[in-house]
Amino acid sequence: MLSFVCPVCHVDVPEPGSSGVRCPTCGRQFPDRDGAMDFTPNPPPDPDVQERWPLWEQLQHNFVVAADEIPEHSLSVGRRADATAFARFSDLRGSVLDVGCGPQTEPSYAVGANGRFVGIDPLRGEKQREFTFVQGIGEYLPFADGSFDRVLFATSLDHVLSPARSLSEARRVLSPSGTVNIWFGEVPDTELPPPATDSPSLRRRLGDAAMHPRAAIRRLTGRTPPQPPEPAYLRELAVPTGAIDIFHVVHLSSPLVSEWLSAAGLTVADAGRHGASVFLCARAPDASADRGGGTRRVARKRGSPGLGTERAPQ
Repeated sequence: MLSFVCPVCHVDVPEPGSSGVRCPTCGRQFPDRDGAMDFTPNPPPDPDVQERWPLWEQLQHNFVVAADEIPEHSLSVGRRADATAFARFSDLRGSVLDVGCGPQTEPSYAVGANGRFVGIDPLRGEKQREFTFVQGIGEYLPFADGSFDRVLFATSLDHVLSPARSLSEARRVLSPSGTVNIWFGEVPDTELPPPATDSPSLRRRLGDAAMHPRAAIRRLTGRTPPQPPEPAYLRELAVPTGAIDIFHVVHLSSPLVSEWLSAAGLTVADAGRHGASVFLCARAPDASADRGGGTRRVARKRGSPGLGTERAPQ
């Protein structure tokens, strides 16, 4: 059974009742919202998060508008090759925590997970979930130390107010041999990787073109195709002060994420790519490589059927 701690002071809290639960140490009250506990500490206890709270609220509003208009553009729903690739890369076994799981019934990458799957998200979302759901934010996780074998950030790390604090929390709730697995988009759609010198496979070239169609057309024809018309709902959304765009706090890169992981006491142990998606797997430096011994290498070799994931340059 999943037990909870106060997300602020990390002491055990009583089993939640119909009215929620109260922390016996700091006195914060956490309510039950339609059958799911809400462990969002509002207001946040730390100035760096508290000062950016209005930014977070505006980004959440923008996300809800977009998710309602075109869910498949904002959520991991339906059959998606990138979600399947991330699930295989992350080796979803044991106890899994998905930080920023989204409001949907079940994320695409969670389908078929082998073990207990727990999701946490600031949005209450669907009342009926296919997994254990808790409302809250990544900066303050309501779980005891060492509770999970896998902690996921599936395109969610660029939405949190404090990525460094969120990764530190992920490290805290990670089991000694567990891994933190991160999925983010690194290459913008206006760019296309230069031609490789090792004669990339047709699968690789077609994958690049599919992920960056405008850049592929520019390379083939010498012309830059016009931008597609912007949906009307996007024109109504404003970029909050302090955000990089209407949806994200920051744009991620492998060096930046690796720096945050290092500050959280984690080391990148594996990396992969699926089109424009980058996958990173991190673990504590003193953790055993794998329960069965040996270094875990879960990114599949080039050309694996049905996956299309290639190991990123080391």
